[in-house]
Amino acid sequence: MKFSKSTKVGFMDRFARTGIAVFFAATAVLGLTGAADDAARGRALAERLCATCHLNPGQVEKTGPAGIPGFQAVARRPNQTREAIVSWLQSVPSVMPNHHLTQDEMEDLAQFILSLRNEP
Repeated sequence: MKFSKSTKVGFMDRFARTGIAVFFAATAVLGLTGAADDAARGRALAERLCATCHLNPGQVEKTGPAGIPGFQAVARRPNQTREAIVSWLQSVPSVMPNHHLTQDEMEDLAQFILSLRNEP
């Protein structure tokens, strides 16, 4: 069976477009899965190291210099980002115990904190 040049080009064009669409869809799904995994690891870490001070029911933003914010309040701060949370953790704040977190643990914890932004 012989195909004309225009048929071959049309087929290859559709094939390439489909391949690109599949690639981007797979990348998006894997990216979301990665973020969910990071948040799950961050939740486990938070429950182990941070729960006493930052995961109390009804806990809100700190109400003074000695106040302790809940993680949901931290997540809901205006313009809060993963990078800002990680940067704050890297500074080893004097008001917190130094848990000697790795970079990956800080990233996971930040992803978990941000996952709380839209929870009721």
